[in-house]
Amino acid sequence: MILAETPEQAAPWDHCLTRPTCRATDAQGANLNLPCDTAARLTAEYRQARRST
Repeated sequence: MILAETPEQAAPWDHCLTRPTCRATDAQGANLNLPCDTAARLTAEYRQARRST
């Protein structure tokens, strides 16, 4: 499965793979889903771009 075809589409995932806030986990290894303003903005931009096409 391809999640992204362009750099703009990949931005939310690329960001979250490298940010400690986005990757934070609990003692069992589950993602804590901490709020990240940058990830939220990138995801919103991605969704808006998908609606425009």
